[in-house]
Amino acid sequence: MALGVGGILAFSIWNKLDEIETARQDQRGWVYSQLEVEYLKLTDALHRVMFGETNDLAPLRTRFDVFYSRVKLAETMHINADDENEGIPRLLEMLEGYVLAIDGSDEDLRAAIEPLANSLEEMRNVPREVAIASIAIHAERSEAQRAQVSLYIKTLVYIVILVAFFLLSAIYVLSKRSQSLRIATQRATENEARLDTMLRVSLDAVLMIDDFGTIVDLNGSAEKIFARPRDELLGSSMPHTLVPHRLRAQFVSHLEKFRTTGVSSIADKGPIEFPMIDANGHEFPAEIVASLIPTQEHNLFVVYFRDITERKEKEEELLRMRDEALSAYREKSRFFAMMSHEMRTPLNGVIAALELLDGSKLTPDQRKYVAAAMSSGDVLMGHINDVLAIERAESEEGLLIAPVDLVAMMGTMVAAMQPFADSTQVRLHLDRNGLCNDLVLTDPRSLQQIISNLLSNAIKFSPGGDVTLRAQCAPSELPGSHPGDLMLRLQVIDTGKGISEVDRERIFEDFVSLDSRYERRTGGTGLGLGIVKRMVARLHGTITCDSELGKGTTFTVRIPMRGTTEAEPSTQQALPEATDQRGMDLLVVDDNALNRDLLSEMLEQMGHRVCVAPGGREAIETAAQAPFDAILMDISMPEVNGIQATRAIRGGEGPNRLTPVIAVTAHAMPQERAEFFDAGMEGFVEKPVRRKTLAEALREITPRASGEAKSAPTAEDVEDGSTEDDDTDDAISTDQISELLDLLGLEKTRAQVASFLKTAQSEIEGIASATERDDLRARSHALAGTSGMMGATALSQKCREIQSACDSGQVQAAIALRRELAALYAPLPALYEELLAD
Repeated sequence: MALGVGGILAFSIWNKLDEIETARQDQRGWVYSQLEVEYLKLTDALHRVMFGETNDLAPLRTRFDVFYSRVKLAETMHINADDENEGIPRLLEMLEGYVLAIDGSDEDLRAAIEPLANSLEEMRNVPREVAIASIAIHAERSEAQRAQVSLYIKTLVYIVILVAFFLLSAIYVLSKRSQSLRIATQRATENEARLDTMLRVSLDAVLMIDDFGTIVDLNGSAEKIFARPRDELLGSSMPHTLVPHRLRAQFVSHLEKFRTTGVSSIADKGPIEFPMIDANGHEFPAEIVASLIPTQEHNLFVVYFRDITERKEKEEELLRMRDEALSAYREKSRFFAMMSHEMRTPLNGVIAALELLDGSKLTPDQRKYVAAAMSSGDVLMGHINDVLAIERAESEEGLLIAPVDLVAMMGTMVAAMQPFADSTQVRLHLDRNGLCNDLVLTDPRSLQQIISNLLSNAIKFSPGGDVTLRAQCAPSELPGSHPGDLMLRLQVIDTGKGISEVDRERIFEDFVSLDSRYERRTGGTGLGLGIVKRMVARLHGTITCDSELGKGTTFTVRIPMRGTTEAEPSTQQALPEATDQRGMDLLVVDDNALNRDLLSEMLEQMGHRVCVAPGGREAIETAAQAPFDAILMDISMPEVNGIQATRAIRGGEGPNRLTPVIAVTAHAMPQERAEFFDAGMEGFVEKPVRRKTLAEALREITPRASGEAKSAPTAEDVEDGSTEDDDTDDAISTDQISELLDLLGLEKTRAQVASFLKTAQSEIEGIASATERDDLRARSHALAGTSGMMGATALSQKCREIQSACDSGQVQAAIALRRELAALYAPLPALYEELLAD
C-alpha cells in the first residue's frame, strides 16, 4: 500500500518537475528570442526618427527601455546559468552607454541618435547569435539537470515517507514557478498588444506590399486616409487601387525594374512626394517613405504615407502672402517717392525764399534769424534725405559702378566735413598712406555716403576731440578672388565717450540714437548707421564696431573692389570750374507760382533772362515760339507732366528740339532719374533748389547765340576771325590748378596732367579727322569735359562751341571751329610745367 502510494506520488512529482523544467526552458528561450524581436523594433523606431517620419522621441525611448529590460533579464538568466556566451554583456554594456541620452533631454537624445544607430548596426548579429547559442547551451544543461532531478526523484520515491517534508516544499516551489510563467506570458501578450496599438494609432498610413505591389498588411490610418476598409485593401494591387491612373504605368515599371535588377526607385530614398487617390477617386498629395525588407521567400516593402494636403495649402498661402508683401513693398516705394515730392516742394519754397532774403539788406538780428531758419531747413532736409537713403539702399536699382580715384575722394570728403568739424572744435585727420594711386571700380555715391555718415557721426559724438579717417587698399584675399581684385579698408576713429557693449548690438538699427536723454546734445533721425550698414551690404562689404567707454570708437569697413586702367574717373568729385558764363535765355516750367517766382529770381540774380510757363501744355506752346538756351522743367504737373512735355518738345520741329532740358523736381529715386533721362532730359536739379547747385547744372550748357552779337558762329565768321571767343581770358584756370594741387598733391597732379595732355592731343587729332556730325559732337563733348576738369578753360570752351554747332546742325561752322583746337592746345604743356614747377 505504502509502495503504491509512494509510486503514485513519485510519478506525479516526476511529471511536475518535467513541466517546471520545460516552462523554465521555454521562458529562457522566449527571452532570448525576444532579444532579436525587440532589437528590430528599436531599430525601426530609430529609423523613423532618423528619416524624419516622426519628431516624437517617446516611441524611441519606449523601445529602448523595452529592449534594455530584455537584455537585463537575459543577463540575469545568463549569470544564473553560467553561460560562456559573451554576447549579452556586450549588448548590455553598449546599451548602458546610451542610458543618459535616453533619459536626458530631446536635444541630448537627438545628438546620440546617429551614434546609437551605428552601435546597433555593429551589434545587429548579436541578438540572434545569443539566442541560438544560449538556447543550445541551456538545452544541454537542462538535460543534465533533468537527469539529476530524475535521480533525486527516484531516490525520493524509495524514501517518500522520510522526505514528505521535502515533497511538500517541491510542490510549493512548483506553484511559485507556475506563477512566474503566467506573469511572463502576460507581459509578452501586453507587449504584443502595445506594438499593435502603436501601429493602429499612427497618423501615417502604413502599408506592407510585396514586389508585385500586392498589399499584405496595413494599419488603421491607411483605412482612414484611403477611405477603404481593411478587407478591401488586403490582397489588392496598390498601383491599381491607390495610384492615379496616369501614374500607374510608371509605378508598375518601378516594381518591374526592382524585380529585374534589384534596384528600388523609392525604397530608402527618403521622403518622396507622390499623388494618391482614395475610394472616391479624389486625388491628394502624399509624402511617401519606403523601406525594403528582404526575406527568403520574397521581398517586402514597408511604405509610410502622409497626406500633405494641408501643408501644400499652407505653402500656397505663404506664396500668396509673399506676393502681397512684395506688392506692399512696391506701394511703400511709391509712397516714399510721392512723399519726397510733397515734402520737398514746399520746403523748396521756404529755403529758396530764405536764400533770397539772405541776399538782401538785413539787420544783424534779422540775418541771425534767417541763418537759424536756413539751418533748420537744412536739418529737416537732412532728415528727409536720410529716409530716402534708406529706400535707395534697400532698392536693387541705383548701384552705378564707375572708376573712382580713392585718394582724391578721401581728400574731398574730409574737406567737405571740415566746416562741421570746426563748428564743434573737432580736429579732423586724414591718413591715406595705404591707398594706391590707381583708379578702382565701385559705386562712388554709396561710398561717399558711407564715409560722410561715419565722419558726421564721429564728429557729432566727439566735441573737442580728434576724428581720423584712415584708408588702406590691398589685394583681396577673399575666396574666389581674381587678379586685380582689391579690398578697401576704411576706419573712422574718434576719441569720443565710446559705446557700451549692450549699445553696440543695436547702433545699426533704424531710428536708434544713443543720445536719447531729454537734454539731447546731438540731432538726427537715428538712421545714419542704418544707412551705412545697408550701403556696405549693397557693396558686398562688412562693417564692425570696436569701442570702449571713455576711450573712443573705431568703425571698420571692408569693401571689395576691382582695379581699372581708365584714365579719368567718371564720378570723381571735381571742384566747380571758376569760369564766367554769359547770361542765358531760360524757360522755367513749374505749376507752383511761388516756386516759379523764386526760381526766376535766383536765375535773374545770376544774370540770366527768364521766361516762365505755369504748366506742361504752356511749356510746349512757349517752346514752339522762341528758342531758349535751356529749359528747367518741373515733373509733377497737372494735365501734362514734365516727362510728357519734354517728349513733345523733343519730338516736335520747333526751335527747342535740341535744347537741353533740366529736371527740377523733388523726385529723387534712381529709377525716376533714369526715366527722366530716357525722356530726353540732360540734367537734374533736386528740390529744394540751391543757387550753387543750379549754377553747376547751367555751367555745363553752352549759351545759345541770339541776335547780332550772339548769333551762332558760321564758317565765314571763323575765317574772318570775328568769332566771339573771349569768354575766357586765360588758357588755364589757376584756381582750378590750385584746387587740383590741394586735392591730389603735386606728384599726382603732374601725373594726371601728363595723362590729360596725351589724351587731349589724341582727341584733337580725332576731331580733326572726324567726318560725321555725331562723331564730331561726341569727341568734342568728351574733350570739353576733360579739359574743363584739368583747368584748360579756353580749350574746353572751344570744344563746347563745336558741340553746340553740331547740336544746332551747323556742321560747317563746327568744322571751321575745330581748326583752332591745335593752337589752343600748343601752349598748354609749357603753361602746365610753369604752374607745376617745384
